[in-house]
Order: sequence, then C-alpha cells, then structure tokens
Amino acid sequence: MPNVDPFIDLIIALLGLAYPILLQVISRLDEKYESHNIAELFKTEIEWKIFTYLLVASLISVLVWSLKLEPFIEIKGLNIIIENSANFLILSVSILLVISFFPFVKKVIEYYTPYSLTPYLIKKQEKSISEIKYIPALSDLLLLSIKKQQTNLSISLSNFFYKAFKKNRDKFIDKPVVYPEIYYEIVHKTIEELAILREKRNYMLERRTSGGIWLIGELQGKEISEITYGWLWKNLLLAIHYQRDDLIVIHWETFHQYYCYSLPIISSNILFSNGYHQEIINKRDAERQRFIEFHYALGGLLTYKKRYACIKRIFNHTLSQPPRYELLPESMDDIFSFYFEITDSYYDTGYTIISNKYPFPELRGINAEDETKEWIMSYMAILFLRQYATSRYNMTIQPLKFPAIPNTQGKIKKWIDGIDFFKNLVTGHLQNTELLNSLNLDFITTEWCKENQKSYPITFISSLKYTLENVYNTRYQALQISSKKVSQFNNTSREILESTIENLRQISNSTIIQDSNSDKWYVSGQIMLQDKDAFCEHPEVDHIDFDSFLAIAISNRIKNAVGETFHIKTSNSYLLDQKDLFKAIDKLSINEKYIIVNFNVNLDCFIKQLKVHGLTQNKYKGINIYSISDCQVVQNSMFILKKHNLPNITTQEIDYDIIKKYSLNKISETINLYSSIIDLNDTSKEIFDEHKFNKTDDELRKSVLVNILLTTEFKWKKNIEVIQLKVYSEFFQMGIKNKLEEIISIGK
Repeated sequence: MPNVDPFIDLIIALLGLAYPILLQVISRLDEKYESHNIAELFKTEIEWKIFTYLLVASLISVLVWSLKLEPFIEIKGLNIIIENSANFLILSVSILLVISFFPFVKKVIEYYTPYSLTPYLIKKQEKSISEIKYIPALSDLLLLSIKKQQTNLSISLSNFFYKAFKKNRDKFIDKPVVYPEIYYEIVHKTIEELAILREKRNYMLERRTSGGIWLIGELQGKEISEITYGWLWKNLLLAIHYQRDDLIVIHWETFHQYYCYSLPIISSNILFSNGYHQEIINKRDAERQRFIEFHYALGGLLTYKKRYACIKRIFNHTLSQPPRYELLPESMDDIFSFYFEITDSYYDTGYTIISNKYPFPELRGINAEDETKEWIMSYMAILFLRQYATSRYNMTIQPLKFPAIPNTQGKIKKWIDGIDFFKNLVTGHLQNTELLNSLNLDFITTEWCKENQKSYPITFISSLKYTLENVYNTRYQALQISSKKVSQFNNTSREILESTIENLRQISNSTIIQDSNSDKWYVSGQIMLQDKDAFCEHPEVDHIDFDSFLAIAISNRIKNAVGETFHIKTSNSYLLDQKDLFKAIDKLSINEKYIIVNFNVNLDCFIKQLKVHGLTQNKYKGINIYSISDCQVVQNSMFILKKHNLPNITTQEIDYDIIKKYSLNKISETINLYSSIIDLNDTSKEIFDEHKFNKTDDELRKSVLVNILLTTEFKWKKNIEVIQLKVYSEFFQMGIKNKLEEIISIGK
C-alpha cells in the first residue's frame, strides 16, 4: 500500500497557498484594473476552472481516505487495488493538482501584467466567434492605459479597436451602419477620459474617438445611422462640458474631410443602368443634407455656450487652396433655406423634435424645443455675417447675392413672416462686441459697407423683405385659378345640394299647388368673398373643405327653412312627456292618409328602450314617418298632417341677367343650380365695387368671388291643419306640459 502522508501534506500545503491566491486574484484584478469585466473574464479561463475543480476533488479524496471504508465489491485479481483505491485517488488527484498549479500561476501572472494581458485578450477576441466577448475587458484596459498614461499600451489597443470598428462597419452594405451598444460606449468613455486628462500624448486616439474615425471610418462613404448621429452628438457634449474646444476642432477637421471625400456630390451626368442613377443621386443628396444639418446644430450649440474662439477655428479650417469651407454655406441661398426650414418646423415633421435630436445642456422642459431652434437660428445669423468676410475664389461665388425667391406663395409668405426674427438676431450680433471681435467681424460697419459698395446687413435684410413682399403681391394677383379646383368645387357643391333637395322630395307634394291658394317662402343661394389662394394650384396653406363649405352652409339654410315653414304652418301644438308621445299620436286618430314628419326625435330610444308597439324607423302603425336631421330651428318635434297638404318644394330658374352678370354655369341636371368662381383681378368694375365693404383694393385683388345660386321655393296651401307634438325636456324652459286628456282628434 503506497504511503499517502506526503501527498496529503502536499494537498494541505497547496490548499494553504491556493486558497489565499484564489481570494486575492479576483480582488486584486478588480483593484488593479478597476474592472469587474477582467475579473469575470479570468473566471472563464480553463486554468482557473481546472485548478479550482482539482482543489475541491483533492479535499474530497482526503475525506474519503479518512473514512477507512470497507470495499463495496471484490474482484479476483483486483482486490489489492480496490482495497487501496482511496490511496490511489489521493495520489492521482494530488499529482494532477501539482501539475495544474503551474499553468494556473502562469495565467495569474499573465493577467497581472497589462503588457501581457492586452495582446492575449486581443488574440482571443480575434479568434472568438463572438464579436463582443472580450471587448468590455479590452475597453477597460484602454481606459486604464489613458489614466496611467501608458502610451504604448493605448496605441496597441487603439489599433485593435480601429480594426474592430472597421470589421463591424464592413458588414453593412447599402444600409446605415449600426454598431453594438458597447462600441458606442467605448468611444464615449474614451473621449471623457481624454477630456479629463488634457494630455496630448494620445493625439491619434483623440482623432479616432473625438474625430469620429472609429464611428464613421476613413474614405469609405458608409451611410451614417441615426443612432450613430445620436452618439456623435453625445460625444460633442462631453467636449463642451469639459471645455475642450480642441476636441471639437478635431471632430470638425475629420468630418470636413469625410464630407469632401466620402460624400461628394454625384453628378447627374454619371450614367447608371436601368435608370437607377436618380435614386442614388437623391440618396446622396439626402445624406449630405443630413450631414450639414448636424453641423449647423453644432454651430448652434457653440453659439449657445458662447464658444466664439472655437467657432473662429472651425471657420478657418480648410483643405484646399484657394480655400473652400465645405461644412459652411457658400451663398445666401444655403443660409436662408436652412433658416426657414427650422422656422417652418411646425409644419415640417423633420424638425418638430429637434431638441430630442440635438439636446442642449441645461435646456429642459416645455421651452427646450423653441430655445434649441432659436440658438441654431442664431448661428445661421452668424453665418450670414460671415458672408461679408468670405472671399470669392471663382466668378460663380457671390457671397452677398440675394437668395433665390421661393417658388410657391406659401413659402414666400413664411419667409416674409419669419424674416423679422432673423433681422433681430443679426441686430443682436452686430451689438455683441465680444462675438464680433472673436470672429474678426468687427469691420462690418455702416461706413465700411458704404466704402465697399455693399449693403449693410440690416439694410440687406430689409431689402430682401421688401423684394419678397413685392414678389408675393405681384404673384398673388397673377395667380391663375385652377380649373381642377373649380371643377372639384362644382362637383362637391352639386353632390351636396342635389342630395339635400332629393331628400326633401319625400315631403314634397306631388300635386301642384295653385298660386292663388298658397303661402310661399324662398331660400336663395349665396355669394361670398374667399381667399384666392384656396383655388390656386399650389396654395400657401391647406384650405380645409374649400370645395364644400359654401354648399354645406346653403344646405343647412334649406333644412332650417323646412323646419321654419312647418313651425309657421302649425295650427295646434302640444308639449308632452317622452312616454306620452306616441300615445298622443294614437289619440289624434290618424290613418294612412296622414304623414309624420320627424325633426330630431331619436326613434331608437322609443324602439329599443320604451318598446313602442308598431314603431319602426319609417312607420308607425302603417303611417309613414319621414325624419329630417340637422335642422337647428326645430328640435325634438313631430308634425302630423295629411299627405295632400304637404308643400311643393322646387328650385326656381335664375334670372338671365344674374346669370350673365356673374358668369354663372349650370352645374346640375336635376335642379336649377348655378355656380361660378370670379377672379376679382379680372372682372367688371361693377362687381369689384359691389364687394369692397371695408376691404382695400389690394385685399380684393387677393380674393375671388365664390357664387352658388339657386332659389328653393316652399309653397304651402292656405288654411291647413298641422299638429306639432314636442317632446318635453327638463333641461330647457319649454312651457307647461300637456296632459293626454287635452289631445283632440285631428279634424275636430
């Protein structure tokens, strides 16, 4: 039997040595690297696992040996081995424990040495099928190397991450690049450490992080995702927070180069197969516009924080000679077009949440949106003043040329409405001595402009507004009425009024009533002034229901007139509880020769809740019911009369002189309905003068005369019996209720 005492002593010795090591390895790794990730990663190493398992196994083997258990089985020829199995177990486990101890110690030493651990983890990550398994630990090593100013180590890690970002970026083809969340966090945390350190030993790392090279690449032209733009903004906010203008300048330099070489304009002359070229050109234009928008917002942020020296540095950055400033506007067109896009953001969803896309420090709450826009617009006003210092590097560049006038009246009007605020911003900047001196714009004075034959900035803006107003007024008068919209107006008006008259035919007497024995009422059409813009092809604003508003008004007047004539012809009226309404009809003793005309009484309530026998939506015990809705004159009433006493409801012919005067066109084949849209710039003096009222000539010339003419006649017989039954309401003062006993049979 082998003597196991030395091996037990060995196990005890290793346990006494290993247990403190096991406790200290993790705690020391946490302290050394300030990283929980590295400590957790160490626990996944095979050397750690084997040594830990063997240590536990050795303790178990000693326990088994100490119990001196009798053999459970006997096998001839193997009894000696079975009887000494506990000794052999201790022997084998202790040998394996010793063997595993040395790789374990080697791994501990490797983890405790940053210059050994870094290449080891880099190699493991490059071979790993997971793209982020070792990234958190490598990120912590990078941050530690920056804090400890271990430049060589940070360079190695910087090179690794440069390749890791590129490898991830190369996976995206024809779609925006989106990195794993931890990649964005690495850049953000690295920038923060560099900003705090304020050392220039890691200039390349600053360019790769603050400059955005890791996130956007170099000369690759990959599409930048909205997520990436969001993190780029967060990174710039760090530079602002730690007052590191140099990091902002690094960003500007890198992105200036990216814009020039990775997002160049695609010429429309380049040919692509299958007509696909325009889609690519449009996509590139959208990318460039988004890129410029981001940097205009950055300018607004710098203006908000009064970092005028930083603005001056980015204004002076160029990569060419003669100088070109790709991220800055070349013309007034660029400045004013973007400025008014921001001011129009209430109508354009692209900028309705600009404070979420570009949050500014300390701007929170309900006013953050407006304040963010104002600071970006303030930067646009600075860019406007910068045009006075811009040199012409070729004949096509005219820095102080008026911007192109917008194509539509709506946009011109919005420019006119918004330009005064721009003028106020420019006035404020011209009074800001610190800003003017910092940006070398203090030369802009009235005298300098006069000497150099240039418009003073305030004069320039006032002249632009004057030009816009002249163009607006001239174009307004010259606007052509859209035949398509006139046709739409006629069709909609015809549908509404034909439907109204057709519905009334059910209560129109089929027998003609003689004039000598009749009472007559009339409802005419309507003429009104309307903004000409509503009938133009490209209106300034959306005019809701421009094609139906007048016809609906006339339709309502006709319905109200029906109710009013029924009310006038009433010979007897009763005010009843709801439950007594149809009992009262029974007491009237009417038959199928009569008709019930219902004005806004809810029949569903009587059918479903009160369960009135013999009642449907159209009949009551064989008597026809006709319901008229939308009548405001008569409410909650029923009129009972004989069918042959119903009125004649017709539309009368329009006088020829009226048709001629207002250039009316008949727009219906079934009723006498006429309409016209008259441009008051192109009409007779008589019509023009008739509609002046309190309007100026200019206001009239911006209007059209909208005409819908018809004459609806309601002809009733004289001396007929019409009974009105009104439903009592507790909410309105309607008089004293009648009792059922007071109801008199009709005709008596």
